[in-house]
Amino acid sequence: MMRKTLTSVLRKAWDCKILQTRHSALFVSGAKATENYVFITPHIDFPEKIQQKDAFIKVLQRRKADIDLVKMENLWKVYQDLNTKKADYIKKKEEISRQLGKLIKKEPDSEETKKLKMQSDFIKENIKKLKGRLWSAEEAAIVEFLKMPNNLHSRTPDGNNKVIYTHLSKPQNCKHHLEVGKELNMIDFKKNENYYLLGSGAIFELGAKFYFSKILKDSNFVQFSNPDFVKSLVIEGCGKDHTNPDLSFILHHNEDTKVNVDSRLHLTGGGSLASFLAYHAKNVMYAKVFPLRYFTMGRQYVPATSNEDSLFNVSQSSVVEMFGATKTEQDQDNFFDELIDILKLAYSKLGYHFRLSLVSADKLAMWESLRVSIEMYSTSLKDYVEVGNVSLSGDFISKRLMFMYKENNENKFPCLISGTVLNVPKLLACALEQDASFNVPNFVKIERYLRTEE
Repeated sequence: MMRKTLTSVLRKAWDCKILQTRHSALFVSGAKATENYVFITPHIDFPEKIQQKDAFIKVLQRRKADIDLVKMENLWKVYQDLNTKKADYIKKKEEISRQLGKLIKKEPDSEETKKLKMQSDFIKENIKKLKGRLWSAEEAAIVEFLKMPNNLHSRTPDGNNKVIYTHLSKPQNCKHHLEVGKELNMIDFKKNENYYLLGSGAIFELGAKFYFSKILKDSNFVQFSNPDFVKSLVIEGCGKDHTNPDLSFILHHNEDTKVNVDSRLHLTGGGSLASFLAYHAKNVMYAKVFPLRYFTMGRQYVPATSNEDSLFNVSQSSVVEMFGATKTEQDQDNFFDELIDILKLAYSKLGYHFRLSLVSADKLAMWESLRVSIEMYSTSLKDYVEVGNVSLSGDFISKRLMFMYKENNENKFPCLISGTVLNVPKLLACALEQDASFNVPNFVKIERYLRTEE
């Protein structure tokens, strides 16, 4: 009966086509564990999610996500069935082993002893045959689960972005920032992957970073130093496709080396969420250190999304990136509101028109539950451009990368807050288009910060 049931389950698995080879940098199945070192085993909470199935379906609809939840449920059911069969086999094998242990001492050559030995060998063989199929089913189910998006925050709007704050009025100029930058000898632009800031442009870059750095330090943020490169598993842990060259710069192996697409380095720059998480992945911290309030000044590398020459599309940017973690969602929300107040003050002092908007559900990245976008108006695009942002992700990324804290002898997952509070090329581009005569704002003049250092 057990063999008949198992055959039915395996046929179901084959019909669902889950036994095909699938890859993930974040999750390494047992079949691949001998070839790849298992850095992290992500926390999978699909059973908890499916208990609130109707609510999660609504999240997928609001996000306009192309996710087949029925397929996911079927994959998980097959995996659970196979796992249950394996557990039944192991339980039966242990029971037979106990009986054999008693019989061998009394009747080592009896027919009953031989029968039990045959049953034990038969079960061992079945477990061996089942193992490969179980690993395939496990990989198929978990890899599909890792494509599932985060839940949405209650403040995330639907349809259109929701403007929550506006400073000054929209500019009426018509010039392109590259034209203004060239006239003022501030920008030497070759292409999106190759440009230089000169004179006042270079001073603006340094001064803007020091300006935001001081504001964050005054708000009890600690400056952090991050790596420029991260592994594929961190990229996937952040909710991105680690095999997509349009999302990150991938370092390839030499041509004569066999390429493992799940184990490569990615150039992200120290000013990125991934570089912060490279440090915190698989890390258990004490509860007393929370909340974490970090920031870094550095480079951010993102493949250009457009061939149009523009500072809005450059692949290398000087940025100020922040990273925070809290123990509870309430603490996370309070931190978020504090950051909004900090951003209002910081950008208002620069003297440019800007606004803060909550991004709609369908425009969020799969790891985000809420994002506030700092937007400035581009007179060349006749539209608003995001020059900075802050996002909430709850415990979504923490669970994927096993970032935890210990409280009352229990490991828990913190809620994460992150964002690029300043993107220099985009801010400079909008500033040049708002003021064609351009003067470095007082709060961004480098002399203010050089005197402070002295």
